[in-house]
Amino acid sequence: MTSTNREKERQMLGLFLIPGVYLRVMAETVRRLGHDDRPLYDGLAIKPEDLLPNDSRVFITDAILMLERSMKLAANEGLSFILARELRLTIHGTLGLAALTSPTMAGALDSVRRYLQLRAPFLSMDMREAGDKVLVQMKSEFDVPHLYQFLAEVVSATLVMLAEQLVDRSSAKEQGFELEEGKLTGVVIKLRAPEPVYFKKFASQLPVAYEFGQDSDMLVFPKDLLKAKMRLADAEASEMARQQCEFELQKALKEQGDITLAIRNMLHVMPGPLPSLEAMAERFCVSSRTLKRRLADRDTTYREIVEAVLKDRAIQLLRYTNQSISEIAYELGYADLSNFSRAFRKWTGKSASEFREGGPDPAPEIGP
Repeated sequence: MTSTNREKERQMLGLFLIPGVYLRVMAETVRRLGHDDRPLYDGLAIKPEDLLPNDSRVFITDAILMLERSMKLAANEGLSFILARELRLTIHGTLGLAALTSPTMAGALDSVRRYLQLRAPFLSMDMREAGDKVLVQMKSEFDVPHLYQFLAEVVSATLVMLAEQLVDRSSAKEQGFELEEGKLTGVVIKLRAPEPVYFKKFASQLPVAYEFGQDSDMLVFPKDLLKAKMRLADAEASEMARQQCEFELQKALKEQGDITLAIRNMLHVMPGPLPSLEAMAERFCVSSRTLKRRLADRDTTYREIVEAVLKDRAIQLLRYTNQSISEIAYELGYADLSNFSRAFRKWTGKSASEFREGGPDPAPEIGP
């Protein structure tokens, strides 16, 4: 499943592989809904038996294809919410253990935020306080807009179902929160997508309120609720689980190889604007100082890698879309058109309009 003849594909996709157990549960769910799950594997380098070991890993390209096929069969039946219900705590390995044994709900959320990429490398989470609320925003790391609504529904539903199961009810009540009509008061899931037709079928089964058609994909928690204890709080066990998660992250980084290639390919699949050095360092679970040093060892900088990616993306947009130059500049993260114009002339020796009007493409970038 991870043979050497696919190592190039692995490198071109950035950091992580997908745990096979998630795909196994998805295929089983599709089958229980009455569909033939065998076509999910057609043409892939994996077979159902490959997903049986708990430590199995699958290339993200294969995972995306299986997900697309599963959605085609059962998305309109509410596959996202059914799958979330099936993704029990033990399936998430050390990440699940770190959350389960965290002293408080805040600690559990922090573990999920930091180590989510071990289980779902296509998503990241940012946490911030806003008055008496804590906002947990979900972001797509890969440019897969046709899958994002499904993924946002699965991840958000999984998180709140696990939170409802794991939080100590008496401790939550002491903080002023308890279940009312089956809902954990004060917690809201906001999603950008319109309400899907199948949602009403599952609304009563979800322990929090959902709001669709919002400005961003976000979980909203009352700050005081995050002080509630977890049912199986064990600070020592939680720390050991977090250390194991850190080990898995570092192991993945070492297996990735050239960090410049990893960053470059990750940036290529991220929607704009591209992240800062500090945000990318957080993604790689190192300090910004360490990341700078590792890139310097490769005779490059983060800014140089970003500019190479922006140049490639600008050329593609100018050559193959009808977007205006202003729209392209904005999409690439330039608030000022003049800044983009100066950068593009530095990259190619031409203005963006001159480049669009004709002339050979500059040599493509093959490395940072």
